Formats: sequence, structure tokens, C-alpha cells
Amino acid sequence: MKDARGPNCPVNDDPEKMAMNDRPPRSFRRSGAALALLALALPLAGCSDPKAASDDNFKSALQGWFDTNPVCTTLVAMGKVPIVREVPNHVDEAKLDLAVNAGLLSVESFREVPRFATKPADFRRYTPTDTGKDAIRANDTGLGGVQLCFARRNVVEVVNWTEPGDVMGLRATQVRYRYRLDDIAPWTQTADMRAAFPQLAKALDTPEGEDKASLILTNEGWAHERSLRK
Repeated sequence: MKDARGPNCPVNDDPEKMAMNDRPPRSFRRSGAALALLALALPLAGCSDPKAASDDNFKSALQGWFDTNPVCTTLVAMGKVPIVREVPNHVDEAKLDLAVNAGLLSVESFREVPRFATKPADFRRYTPTDTGKDAIRANDTGLGGVQLCFARRNVVEVVNWTEPGDVMGLRATQVRYRYRLDDIAPWTQTADMRAAFPQLAKALDTPEGEDKASLILTNEGWAHERSLRK
């Protein structure tokens, strides 16, 4: 049988050499591997972008907020920590005594001359204990008062969200999510505590639910809109 190759073509009948000649150049193989790695890295880079509009980023932003901002109710409407009240105190005394009995507050009595008065009066100072230091906190929303915190929202799932748009110069979206209450304080289970704090009782009666929140795009990524008020 005649060789179909022309007279000027080199003849190589060694199968091993022929297989080697069929391989692509080494530089081509290296560049091909690099392109493959780049193709894998691009979608991963997109997924890890904290500024992208995605379920994962929105869930992370919500959970980050709830981890540092637990579920609370009002302990006293006015004042700061430690809580000082003149005796007798008919407005807050019952709630404060419950917090003392639960081991959240310690109380000490003292006498001093009130402002604009000339005679000393009896006072009580309520200070958070080691047990209560995470539960008793000042209300930092600008309304004043002291809060009693008893649980934490755990974001179970992002249900849906609006297309991010510009709102008063900020990039914002509204996210609807499902949650459940975790880390519920054991002192919440007494009948007296539930009766004194109706909001606490209502929250514990519905430990799972659905809610919505507005998120704002910042330089670091998405954040709860309430974090911008602080």
C-alpha cells in the first residue's frame, strides 16, 4: 500500500513517538489549566461578594443584626442603668422586684437629698447582676428607658426580597424572612413574669413567624437599616 503522505513529509512510524507528537504543546496545556481554574474561580468570586443582592447575603446581614440585638421588652420607661428610684415607687416597683427575684438585678437602699429638695429621701438602686448583665440594657433607640431582653431571633430562611433601588441616596431592599426564637431565657417561664410583661408572653407564645426588614447597602456589604441610626 502506498504512503499517502507526500514525498516532503517526514515519516515517523514509531507509535510511541507518534503519540508524543499528538500531544498539545506544554505551554498550551499550562494555559488551558489556567483558564479552567479561572472559570471555576469566577462564579465563586461572585458568590462571595458581600455587596451582591442574594439570599445568603441578606440572611447574613439579618442574622448579624439579631445576634447583637436580642428580642426585648420594656423594663422601665424612664431612666438608665443602674436604675434609681425614690421609695415608694408605685410605677416600676413590681417589675423591678420580679427582676430582682429572677436574679437579674441586685438592689441597695440609700438616702440622699433629691434635686430641688432640702430634706433627704429614701432611694433604691437596681444594678444588673452577672446573670442579668446581658438581659438588662439601656434602650438606645432614643426613647430612653431600660429594656429586658429574653431571646434571640434566628433567621431560618429568606422568603423573598424586592429589587434593590435608590432610596434617599441609599441602595435599599426590603427582605421578607422566616425566623424562630432561640436562646430563650429560663426566667421567662414563670406566670408572674409573663403577666407583668405582656409583650414577652406574646413573643413566647409565637416562637416562630415571618417578618420583613429593610436592608441598606454599605461599603462593607448589606446591613439592617436600624444599624444606621446608631
